[in-house]
Amino acid sequence: MRSIAKWTAPALAAAALAACNGYGYGYGNDGYVMYGARFESFVSTNDGVVAWGDPDTGDFAVAPGGSYAGKRDSQVGTTDPLTGAALGRAAGVEVYKYSDGHVYALDLTVYGVPTPLQISSESAATIDDACSLTGTGAVAGAASDYQGVFFAIDYAAPTNDTYVYRLPGPDGACNTADDIVHVVRTGTAATVAPRVAPAMPIVAVHSALGAITGFVVKSGSSLLLYDANFANPVSLGSVGTPITVATPLPVGLETGFPTGGLFLIDGNIVYVDFVAHTMSAPLASIAAFTPTDPGALFAASPTTLYYAVNTPAAGATPASATIYAMPADGSAVPGAVATEPGSVTDLQFPVQSTNLVFATLSPGFGILVLPQSGGTPTAILASGSNGGNVTATATAVYYTTWADAVDSVNKVETRSGTQAGIVGVNGSVIQAPVTNVRFALGGEAGAWPTDGTLAVRTAWQTLLQVQGLTPVTVRNTATGWTTTEDGIGGGVLVAIDAGTNAAVSTVGTLPASTATSLRANFRSAEHTGFITAGNALSTQAPATIDDYLVNTVFGYSLVRATGNL
Repeated sequence: MRSIAKWTAPALAAAALAACNGYGYGYGNDGYVMYGARFESFVSTNDGVVAWGDPDTGDFAVAPGGSYAGKRDSQVGTTDPLTGAALGRAAGVEVYKYSDGHVYALDLTVYGVPTPLQISSESAATIDDACSLTGTGAVAGAASDYQGVFFAIDYAAPTNDTYVYRLPGPDGACNTADDIVHVVRTGTAATVAPRVAPAMPIVAVHSALGAITGFVVKSGSSLLLYDANFANPVSLGSVGTPITVATPLPVGLETGFPTGGLFLIDGNIVYVDFVAHTMSAPLASIAAFTPTDPGALFAASPTTLYYAVNTPAAGATPASATIYAMPADGSAVPGAVATEPGSVTDLQFPVQSTNLVFATLSPGFGILVLPQSGGTPTAILASGSNGGNVTATATAVYYTTWADAVDSVNKVETRSGTQAGIVGVNGSVIQAPVTNVRFALGGEAGAWPTDGTLAVRTAWQTLLQVQGLTPVTVRNTATGWTTTEDGIGGGVLVAIDAGTNAAVSTVGTLPASTATSLRANFRSAEHTGFITAGNALSTQAPATIDDYLVNTVFGYSLVRATGNL
């Protein structure tokens, strides 16, 4: 490897990124990319790794693990999020906290290579887990709505992209009552102090043109709407008792911004109107809710919220699952639309679809489709396997199944017999299940519109399949559990077109590792993006995952960007 990122102080301290050669094309005479006069839009990782990659050459750079935290990114529109300049090509930024206490932004559309710039005069930001990670399991004692970092994109004025982060109060620890919350924007100069917020926001509110107009915050028994500067609070409503957990539920809009939304507040579903400043009475209650578990699975179409509640077996009554549907505008209470034996393990409403897709265990793994117009769910897959997952599009479902054996006494879990296939939402077999194969969760989504003024959900256009799995074993010394699973290390990665379901290219061979799962969730940027591998030990921490830069069109484009597994 040879460094192509020529960092200068203080950027050198912020992220000493090292670059490696990529796809083997577009290089200078000495075999390395020659940057300088070329104006380039780089792609970003979607997980917690600070990294960028060149879509044209496959060169990439990755910050060293353990020195940064709370990374968030935006790759929307063509306006520079740091300067506000109209670039005429795709723009992007990564924002993160570094161990020197500063907050940095990495401009992803530049001449030469991206260089981190300090935003605000913050000097006390911390990178520990409690101040940086999100949710139950990541932070000891945290509720399910806990956020160490919050990031909101301003689609109309990208320099107002807002990064909100926790600092420990006098007790020296985050996730306590005296936490301090600071706010910076991507356009904040290094000499400007961060703003202080009253609390970590729950959700950002946008205008019809995509500008951030406010933030919803929980305060005692109420939800408050602050303006874009975290000032001038207005009450949205109260539930009568102090709120422990308030979570926005999925919004299925494929373009534009909601003027209100459904929230889960301590197990009750309510509708909050951001314009009228009102909150409905509870529309439904979820009995299985706890502060660390919402008690249901949720998905949304543009007009409807769906949720599935699993009821465990009790005595002679077998386990069952009920799926409910309700209008996304909160205009009616939910009604049951399906009841299935066993449990629902996944619930999806794909972009541009007219069907709800869900997976069940009863005890075999099955996939069912429920038309948006109503009716009876249709089973499109019935498998003898007792484990699996799915990625659905409007026309097909890409599934992986396995046999799961758990020995709770000896703390041993074994997943074997992994196989994958493709089934149409009409029940047609597109690809019969093949052994020692698995699909990555997610895939390559269509590109953002170039104007960047609307939030747009785009459909998966490419799925990724790993062929040639081999068993690996990992042990969690903290819990004592040992997990053996069909691993992806050494497997061949193949790109499959979502329109034709035909293989587009052989992306490459994954290096040997203990990775067992693969997550692909990137917006198309000349078909280039980062994908992430993990195993049973992986967490939100960058040091527990592998990242790869891939191009789904060019064969053998895969490059390993991190190597932690």
